[in-house]
Amino acid sequence: MKHLHPAHRPSRGRPSVSLVLLLGPPVLCAVAASHELLYNRSGVLNWVLAVAVISPLVLRRRAPLLVFWFCWTVAMVTWALDTVSFSEFAVLVALYNVAAHRGLRHSLGAAAAVELGVGLVAVRFAPAGSINDVFIILSGLVAAAFFLGTTVRAQSRYLASIEDRAQRLEQERAQQAQLAAAAERTRIAREMHDIVAHGLVVTVALSEAAAATTATDPEGARQKMLQAAATGRQSLAGMRRLLGVLRADDDGDRAPQPDLASLTDLVDQTRGTGLDVRLTETGSRTALSAQAQTTLYRILQESLTNVVKHAHGASAVDVVLHCGSDTAAFSVTDDGRPVPGTGADGDAGNGLTGIRERVAMFDGDLRAGPTASGWVVSGELKLADPR
Repeated sequence: MKHLHPAHRPSRGRPSVSLVLLLGPPVLCAVAASHELLYNRSGVLNWVLAVAVISPLVLRRRAPLLVFWFCWTVAMVTWALDTVSFSEFAVLVALYNVAAHRGLRHSLGAAAAVELGVGLVAVRFAPAGSINDVFIILSGLVAAAFFLGTTVRAQSRYLASIEDRAQRLEQERAQQAQLAAAAERTRIAREMHDIVAHGLVVTVALSEAAAATTATDPEGARQKMLQAAATGRQSLAGMRRLLGVLRADDDGDRAPQPDLASLTDLVDQTRGTGLDVRLTETGSRTALSAQAQTTLYRILQESLTNVVKHAHGASAVDVVLHCGSDTAAFSVTDDGRPVPGTGADGDAGNGLTGIRERVAMFDGDLRAGPTASGWVVSGELKLADPR
């Protein structure tokens, strides 16, 4: 995009105001010059020179330097022909325009040229004994035009910088909003995966176990079906909460995220599928933040879901969690056979990818692979703030 110099930006005011600002100075100069020329009954040459020095002011915004030097040259011709009049004040208007629309180098050059003309006028046309007074008065007018123009230019640049800064802040806010929305979508996708995957896997496992034991253990099968229904309702409630977040127009209340206090319920739920889940927890949870506890819960939940779903023939699962002051270590080990094609590159890879992303949030390490008797997922989270 092409950027305009601050002084060249189009006026944002009403067209009538812009027209007055454009034509006002030339008209005032023309009125003053006409009054003087009529009063002095000046000849045609004086009128021609007056028109020549004033009329270019209409184009002063498009070509400030060209208009200034043209007006200054005509004024010098007027001085040489001994026909100086009020029309030469157009040079001050042109000087102001150069100072307001061009850099300091051009402005100083124009001011020096006008000051030279002031000296020539004072020496040639001032009454005897009043040369200094005339020079000082005219120099004051030159300084006023120069400093007024430079002040307007500085103000225009300042306002332009404020506008550019506001635009950049608006763009940054939009980018931050997009990043926040993307992060929220990722979080919701993870939560949805954890809730749906674990709930459905446990429900399917309980249903299959109930179907297999209906004839031999009707009461046990009934309990498994009730547990499957409870798990399904729990997953459905969690999914509704997430959908409510997606539909909300504001930052409404959200359901609390699970923490390690819910770990026992998770283990009991997984035991209902027939697995012998043994939980060993050491250390203190007090050093863990709410985010760290939620992350560990989701990691263990996904690991147990993968055991139920992919570890064929598994009968026992060992869940070990150690909460230290600087790190939190975990491991989930089963004695089943991984389904061919799962793992890092198979269907279970989606779950492992989610675990790996959660571990990376805490700059931790993750290890997943077969053991002599089954499969293990282990790793650790770094609890200390990164330096």
